[in-house]
Amino acid sequence: MPNVDFHLPEIRAYMPMYQLINDCVAGSIAVKGKGVKYLPKPAPADLSKENGLRYDQYRERAVFYNVTRRTLGGLVGQMFDQEPIIKLPEALKVLETDATGTGIGIVGLAKGLARSVVSKGRGGLFVDYPDAAEATTLQELEENGVRPTINYYKPEQIINWRVEARGAEEVTTLVVLKEPYVIKDDGFEQVKRTQWRVLKLTGLRGTDGQLTGKSAYSCEIWRDNRTAPWKTFNPTDAAGNPLNDIPFKFVGAENNDPDIDEPPMFDLADLNVAHYRNSADYEETCYVVGQPTLVLAGLTAEWYKDVLGGRVDFGSRGGVPLPVGATAELLQVQENTMAFEGMGHKERQMVALGAKLVEQKQVQRTATEAGIDANNETSTLVSSAENVSAAMTWAIEVAGQYAGTTGGEFTLNTEYELNTLSPGEQKEVIATWQAGAISWTEMRTRLRHGGLATQDDKTAKKEIDEEMEAQATADAETLATQTDETIRAAEAAAVAKAANTPTP
Repeated sequence: MPNVDFHLPEIRAYMPMYQLINDCVAGSIAVKGKGVKYLPKPAPADLSKENGLRYDQYRERAVFYNVTRRTLGGLVGQMFDQEPIIKLPEALKVLETDATGTGIGIVGLAKGLARSVVSKGRGGLFVDYPDAAEATTLQELEENGVRPTINYYKPEQIINWRVEARGAEEVTTLVVLKEPYVIKDDGFEQVKRTQWRVLKLTGLRGTDGQLTGKSAYSCEIWRDNRTAPWKTFNPTDAAGNPLNDIPFKFVGAENNDPDIDEPPMFDLADLNVAHYRNSADYEETCYVVGQPTLVLAGLTAEWYKDVLGGRVDFGSRGGVPLPVGATAELLQVQENTMAFEGMGHKERQMVALGAKLVEQKQVQRTATEAGIDANNETSTLVSSAENVSAAMTWAIEVAGQYAGTTGGEFTLNTEYELNTLSPGEQKEVIATWQAGAISWTEMRTRLRHGGLATQDDKTAKKEIDEEMEAQATADAETLATQTDETIRAAEAAAVAKAANTPTP
């Protein structure tokens, strides 16, 4: 029996990483819900009920500070801080508000893909076509609501693929996607199961039934009965011709090829969990020995019973009478415990990995170290944004093949304010431009990357020219006014002088 649920060894190796990132992004409830997977029991050999209850309390007191989700949100927010450039053919304008067929617009679709690529380094776009056996005109598209949709897949859903060399290029000949489908819906509750979408290229036969040497794209849906496809169809373009490529695009943090890229946020998520473990130990220490403990030395049983009455009261409401030679002191845990220091150490490591939201202000780093951190983040972020942009543009173009149109563009912002220039650096850049060592465009680019300038060069140049022209006009008017006043004052002085001068 064919195994449609076969997972390539490559994707199986990355599944634990994806799961860790998913749980960290999901937050405290998801991480704590995994129990000993992320927080081992202090006494694993003790299977008693009491130890189980103690572990539950140990886990509940721990704090999972969700650096992973907040960092991911901040990085993706940088991508969409400026509106993406979107150009759609008229026939595909509907993608702006509903790209997926489920009400998610093209920007929302891109955000989901970007989150997957930035966090896990991988995702996929699939352009789906209606099951139409014949050519569909644009009029039929509008009248029947039949149109292509663009669907985003997480890396965990892309379980199998094949690439073959055909001449000088490599062609994807198989992609297997694992996805849910609804088997029952009573209007309130939906019951879902798993289906497999198999995208593949098959040999194209001519009218004589013989293979032509060309391939055509076909789509199979496999459900409960895995012995054969539940449904098979062969989408065509607007002219009724079969497609010669699988309309699926791999998207990665490094490039958009089928090879799996390393998850950019795995190290951060791993540290986030280690920080959670230190927090559990620290909170346990605070709970067990955090309260001040009174220690009495030299106190006899008789004194305790006869003088103290079997109890010790201390604080503002009472004193502790002691026999001669006895002492009393309070024991209190100090702040710099190993668990506490371990948390601080991991926070500083997370700063170096891009966790800007938990940066400790008192931790000093050299300018070189800070620059390296920012450059690494920017490099990953820019690469991810460019790959998402390329994939979204590709999807629009492929959707146009079905709708009988061409063109389209989707471009994300790649200029981020992650490395803001200091006032001294700003002056140095401007002075370098004024000295003629760099061009105006180079100066503007440096200021933009440093977070000081926000407009594009063309807009900024136009506004600066207009402002300088207006200032020059105002200066000329002021100078003219001052000149007129100077002339009038000189003439008045001359008249006054002449009036006061005796006639010879």
